Amino acid sequence: MSIFSERLNELMFEHDDIKSEQLGKEIGISGATIRRWLSGGQQIFLSNLIILADYFECSIDFLVGKTENTLDFEPQKCPPFSKRLREVMKEKGVTTYKLRKNTRYGSKYFQQWDSGSDPLSYTLIELADILNCSVDYLIGRER
Repeated sequence: MSIFSERLNELMFEHDDIKSEQLGKEIGISGATIRRWLSGGQQIFLSNLIILADYFECSIDFLVGKTENTLDFEPQKCPPFSKRLREVMKEKGVTTYKLRKNTRYGSKYFQQWDSGSDPLSYTLIELADILNCSVDYLIGRER
């Protein structure tokens, strides 16, 4: 079971032992999808991570296992991912060329993100590690 699955199970238990169907109704995601997340059978996209983090009032870094603290900041509205990624890259002195050369994130990833596609959780974790920041900071939820 992934750390995300464990954390989601923990949060659901602590939230009056909410069941996947009930959680799904409250956040607009099918109970089947939530069960797949709980079993580790499906990766989660950024937009759904934000929905869960807002619902449980926790950080995305907590959800994906990068911190033990549930929330250390006041969540901000997130800008488009590709825009925020470029801001953080500039701040950290990492060019698109350098990132593409030293990782598996080639031009197709940037094209997808520029067109509004969400990255998966493992992509966010890897990029945050490369850029030496939290996932919440990377997506603009934490300033």
